[in-house]
Amino acid sequence: MTNRIKPGELVPVEDRIRWLLLCRAGLTAAALAAGLFSAAAGSPGTWATVAVVWLGLNALGVPIARFGRQAARFILNAGMLGDGILLGVAWWATGDLAGPVRYLVPIHAIAVTLLGSFRTGVKIAVWHSIIALVFLEAAAAGLVTPAGPVPHAALWTYLAALWITVLGTASFAAMNERELRRRRYDAEVLREFGVAVAAAPEARAVAQSLARFARDELLAPRAVVVAYVREGSVDVEARGMGVVVHGDGDPAVLELATDLPAGSVVAAAIARRETVLRSRLQPAEDPWLARVLPAAKNLVVVPFALDSVVGALVMQVTTKAAMRRVERRAVNTAEQATAHAGIALERAVLTDRIHAAAQTDGLTGVANRRRFDEVLRAELARARGTGAALALALIDIDHFKDVNDRHGHQVGDEVLRLVARTILTECGEPHLTARYGGEEFAAILIGTDVAAAAAAAERIRVAIGAIETIAPVTASIGVAAYPTHGGRADDLITAADAALYRAKAGGRDQVHVAGAARAGDLPRTFRSEARVR
Repeated sequence: MTNRIKPGELVPVEDRIRWLLLCRAGLTAAALAAGLFSAAAGSPGTWATVAVVWLGLNALGVPIARFGRQAARFILNAGMLGDGILLGVAWWATGDLAGPVRYLVPIHAIAVTLLGSFRTGVKIAVWHSIIALVFLEAAAAGLVTPAGPVPHAALWTYLAALWITVLGTASFAAMNERELRRRRYDAEVLREFGVAVAAAPEARAVAQSLARFARDELLAPRAVVVAYVREGSVDVEARGMGVVVHGDGDPAVLELATDLPAGSVVAAAIARRETVLRSRLQPAEDPWLARVLPAAKNLVVVPFALDSVVGALVMQVTTKAAMRRVERRAVNTAEQATAHAGIALERAVLTDRIHAAAQTDGLTGVANRRRFDEVLRAELARARGTGAALALALIDIDHFKDVNDRHGHQVGDEVLRLVARTILTECGEPHLTARYGGEEFAAILIGTDVAAAAAAAERIRVAIGAIETIAPVTASIGVAAYPTHGGRADDLITAADAALYRAKAGGRDQVHVAGAARAGDLPRTFRSEARVR
């Protein structure tokens, strides 16, 4: 179905014209009826003839108006001017200020003002005033017979009342229509913003969209979006994020500390769960905000707080005077946009958590086997394309079955968690730590050659041996590297597994590096393993 309302309109033009024609027809019929049944108005037959002729002319104007916009405008304007003349004649003929038509004149002007336009209503008021003065002057010159004496004071009072009524109607209607237009515009931009952030692929894009909205739609010269992910997020780096936009530049994404300062204006707004106005920032309480918004004054802080994410939109208004007159409409729009963004951020965080959970081992918190396989294939492809080094270490906890048998599975689970945390600490970024299966872990060492991988594996072995637990823990490690020990993921895993088997067969608690391999010559060949102690 086609939308009949054009952009910027509140009511379709066709409907406004239709209602205006109905009002004009009703007022014209009332004026003619007043003349027809008024004893002072002259011959009833004359008024009946005028009624038929005028209504017929208006009816003929309808098909003429279909010839185009200009023709329709001409017919409408001519009809309203003719209405004014007809009302003026009826006004004079039925007793001017004492007759019933004196009420129809302002009603006609009000109808035109509301249904036509404010300027057209003012023009009609001028037209009615001119017609009244013309009849007054014609009566004074003896050109028409006065219906009765017309005191100048009473006439001017009547015309003043007409003008006050029209101007008052136009002013209030203009203010109401402007407010309605603003609200409709706000509703439209909020709808578009909500659709945009709902489709945003990640939290960063949502925060950037909110910062741009504050600048582009709320006319904030500077704006900041602060977002903190609550505890439980698997993505530690995303816990604190700030997006800053200045002028026409692109939003800059900055990393924040994981703790929100207790005295921060953002913390105060989140705690109160309502918009906060601040005349200036306190650097001691808001060091980060004071740094990204130097000399910031006149701030509006709109918070959001959900289960997984909290934060706020901080935007600056232009002047102190503007701060005292912050429009409720603008604040409402900012609050609704921030609410949309908060929900979108919550969705993005939950999506990230679900995605991470699908790639994370539930017990140890490191990557699972699925994630390991994906990263190893991707890194091997990148290494083949760039010639970068790549190494793999397979780590097996020695005598882990005895730990479970002697101390119970809860202690065994704690040992697995401690070992995983130790490997993760020793490897760091950009390497990947994964649980390969059971008591076995894997470390993909990106950009690492054979010698550096052997040294890293030795550090891991020593760190595992230093873990403080009721069950002493040691580990055996096998190391293989690309391209020395193979060019495919299966080849590299087989070579590292063979080195691990050698380490366990050699007495455990040691590191072995796989020997150089030929294609198809890797499974369980131990001819060249080098022990590293």
